[in-house]
Amino acid sequence: MEKGFTLIELLAVLIILAIISSISIVVVNKTMTNSKKNISDIQKSNIEDTAEIYYLKEGMNENVTCVNVSYLIENGYFDAKEIKDPENSEAMNGSVKISYEANQYSYKYQDKLCE
Repeated sequence: MEKGFTLIELLAVLIILAIISSISIVVVNKTMTNSKKNISDIQKSNIEDTAEIYYLKEGMNENVTCVNVSYLIENGYFDAKEIKDPENSEAMNGSVKISYEANQYSYKYQDKLCE
């Protein structure tokens, strides 16, 4: 008797490896996408917090309802390298909308610039 694997056995092993590989690729891609979204959300939260610090430091002014990220960078509140969107590796050039409701200020990042 000859020892070794038959062609059918080798094909079965290759098919099983291909199935495992395709499943793992899908899982890794989903994990990477979720991680980038989470980092993007953290970046936006940091920008909102920095806008709040700016607003408190410069003095509350009801006429100011929006601040551009570029303005925060120019005035030393941020390093431009720190605020890149991980989803597309581009600078986050939006703004933070400041609103006052129920005796409380809120800060919300938006992708567009102040009007």
